[in-house]
Amino acid sequence: MRRLHAGLTGIGVVVLLASLGGPWWSVSLEGGALVPVAGFASSPLASSLLAVAGAAFGLSLLSRGVWRRFVSLLQVLAIGGAAYAIAGLAARPESAALSEIASLTGIAGAGALDVVVRTEPLAMLWVGVLGMVATIGSGLIGLAMPDKPGTTNRYQRSLGDSDPKDSLAVWDRLSEGSDPTTR
Repeated sequence: MRRLHAGLTGIGVVVLLASLGGPWWSVSLEGGALVPVAGFASSPLASSLLAVAGAAFGLSLLSRGVWRRFVSLLQVLAIGGAAYAIAGLAARPESAALSEIASLTGIAGAGALDVVVRTEPLAMLWVGVLGMVATIGSGLIGLAMPDKPGTTNRYQRSLGDSDPKDSLAVWDRLSEGSDPTTR
């Protein structure tokens, strides 16, 4: 289960990082110009929450018990918050490109939205959504994952009824012919 947790997060993070470089939406203007809108570049909240989710994943690998569950929950909440911020942006992605639209058209402010003909989602949007879903799934696995059993010393053997602090008793048992390596 630990491998599934780490693997799913690894896949989610790689897919998210691959989608960061590309545009998520294409905004078409009246003059025929296309303005690309990147999902995370246009939402500082989503970028910050993704950084929190990455730190939470790292902590989940290092912690155990309640703390691992807590940071896994933090990972799920951070990715969920980033997805919510991106979903809020998906309603009007052209609002994230106002400065670029203003530089192309010379119209600033809310009037720049009047020259927008349509917006279209691009393939990188769905790649980013896939990465977020994989990372949320990883956090949920981290919440449900059982703790690893404590390590034991494989060389530690029981000495029977003798006190391990009493070295004289250990030597006496050896002199009698008892084998300390048997159980």
